[in-house]
Amino acid sequence: MDRKFIYPTSHQKRTHIWLTLLLLALASIIAACDTLDRIGERPDPTQTSVVFRTATPGGRISVWLVSPTGQAIAQVGTPNPNNPGEIIGPVGTATAIVQTLVAATQTALAPASAPNFQSNNCPQPSGRVPEPRPLSFAEFPAAIGTYLSDGGPTAVMESELRNWGAITGAGGVVQANTDLTGDGVEEVLITLFNPFTYNPDSPLNSGQLLVYGCDNGGYRLLYSTPNSPGLALPILHRVGDMNGDVKAELVYDIQSCGQTYCTREGQILTWNPITGAFEPLNNAPIVAINGRLGVLDIDGDGILELTARSNPLSDSASGPTRAQIDVWDWTGKNYILAVRNADEPRYRIHALHDADAAFGVSSWRTAITNYSRVRDDETLLAWTLPSEREMLRAYAAYKMVITYARLRENARAESILAVLVAENPEGTPGAGYSSMGLAFMNDFRASNNLTTACQVTLGVANGRPEVVTFLNNYGYANRVYAVTELCPF
Repeated sequence: MDRKFIYPTSHQKRTHIWLTLLLLALASIIAACDTLDRIGERPDPTQTSVVFRTATPGGRISVWLVSPTGQAIAQVGTPNPNNPGEIIGPVGTATAIVQTLVAATQTALAPASAPNFQSNNCPQPSGRVPEPRPLSFAEFPAAIGTYLSDGGPTAVMESELRNWGAITGAGGVVQANTDLTGDGVEEVLITLFNPFTYNPDSPLNSGQLLVYGCDNGGYRLLYSTPNSPGLALPILHRVGDMNGDVKAELVYDIQSCGQTYCTREGQILTWNPITGAFEPLNNAPIVAINGRLGVLDIDGDGILELTARSNPLSDSASGPTRAQIDVWDWTGKNYILAVRNADEPRYRIHALHDADAAFGVSSWRTAITNYSRVRDDETLLAWTLPSEREMLRAYAAYKMVITYARLRENARAESILAVLVAENPEGTPGAGYSSMGLAFMNDFRASNNLTTACQVTLGVANGRPEVVTFLNNYGYANRVYAVTELCPF
């Protein structure tokens, strides 16, 4: 029987070509993901209908596979703060996942730029012995870089830095077990004291953080902190993944001290392969006054937060201060100040600030409870202002009046008003708040309108400036009021 050759149509040809290209693309991606899976220790990939695209032939793609239910395929647990060199797979909130997917896609589509750090560009190990100690601390970074570029082992370098007095029992480290740049090769991190000024009895000894990476057959200094006698040895808090993006971050802080207090300023750094530099992930300075920084997963979402504990001192300029903990959390794009938790109030003015904060977010019952504490808690401390107790008790009673009115509990508002007027007759320190309470309730009884009642009340307040200037006499560390905040309805 004759066999006829059936020539494919143009449509079939195009179909065949597209199938071939698709198979080649899938093969490239499987090969590219092999290294990523080893770094992230992911489970075997599951079936997915997602089609990957990259404009960088032969490049490495770092993206997450997300199932139709929105759950990440990689489930490797929470970053371990006790293992600073560990790089883990992605775990995070839905918001963080979406933001990181977008960022990863943009990175994958961007062209590579020099310098391109590659493992085969690292120097071969040698028996290189360090040179004698440099004559100045400013020469240390170049001397260390030369030694590493000649193949000198880091263990010998650490021993020599100890001999030079740059690493002591009080601090200093050489760490070479974490890939910070994503090239598959561990960078060398060194923190070291300035041995020419080091004093074991000094509360602050200056030092630097140095980060070296392979480049063109040698080591190049990728990052360094300033060399200044007023900046202490940097403290490493984490060298590893912070936010579940399968990349290692670098977290440290540096202390500096004035006459009355010390400040620690923290940084969360990540490597940007496009610019070839480390860049901060925190969107503002992370500062702890007379305190310390820490890294932990507070909310159990698999993303590490950074905490900054401050214990500021009180003086006549600052006014009474209050210890607090700032929590910096990951948004999917950067680290921001997410929560500020103040300690329980020790001063009466801080209890009043808590009450006004609750009032400001419409937590009326909490506000009333805290205003009652301002009036009745005798354990609260006074500051140095004259008639402080009388003024703050009168203000708290006035705010209870308008809060009960807001809740439409008019009988309680009238009851507190009677106490306010009786305790603060004209001629006493708190008479201004008594007048404001009377003005508010007189209008509110007639109009049953909170807005018009506040308008009348603010007219009284504008004629009695002491009702707001007193609240603003507590120094720069405390809240500043505008007169409109005294009756905001």
